[in-house]
Amino acid sequence: MKPVSATIARVLLAAALMTMPAIAGELAPALARLLAHFQEDRRVASAYLRTGNLDLAAIELERLSERWRSDRRAAEAGADAPLAAALGQTESLIQASLQAVDARDTEQALARIEEAGAPLQAWRKANGIRLFSDCIGEISAAYDALDRHRVRAPELGDAALAAAIHAQAERVAQALVACDREAPAGLRKDPEFRRLIDGMAASLQQVPQALAGHDGAYLHRLLIEQRSYERLLAFRYG
Repeated sequence: MKPVSATIARVLLAAALMTMPAIAGELAPALARLLAHFQEDRRVASAYLRTGNLDLAAIELERLSERWRSDRRAAEAGADAPLAAALGQTESLIQASLQAVDARDTEQALARIEEAGAPLQAWRKANGIRLFSDCIGEISAAYDALDRHRVRAPELGDAALAAAIHAQAERVAQALVACDREAPAGLRKDPEFRRLIDGMAASLQQVPQALAGHDGAYLHRLLIEQRSYERLLAFRYG
């Protein structure tokens, strides 16, 4: 395991000195509007489904479906075949989520609405188009590996496992700082965004201390805290 002096703070500093990646490609205004509405409505619907509130999820999914159809007509004008296919796949998944809600199947409804983001994300990736929500997704993806230790308490006396946890925390810190630097200037100064980014960063910096002291209870509290920050970031900006 790395010495505690090689803290997550060093990772945060190093990441802050890296050059921010360029955002390639541009979206047509109609497609940008469709994506903004889709992401906004999908976030809310997913949040309701995660908390088991099917009635409110149904209302939000209906809103998503109606706004999607309206936006799609404009976005499809002049669309190439891959984009048209991605739009069609997304709509099918939205409808599948609605059907699952009608059947009172929360798990399937959540799975389908989460999956609905994939077709357009793949199309954007193929065309070099990046959105701010992508970096939020990268924080969540990096955190998933670390969060497993919240669900199942690790044996911190195992040096190899402790080193793996340390490395996972570093990867989350790197994703966090990259996303902070990628945020639009106005958002970077927003008090809520700052509270979530800075709070998660501060919590990550305490992971080496918990590992060095073999303090599983301390680590567990940190991971609970970090999960809350990650979920709020995903809900607000993902």
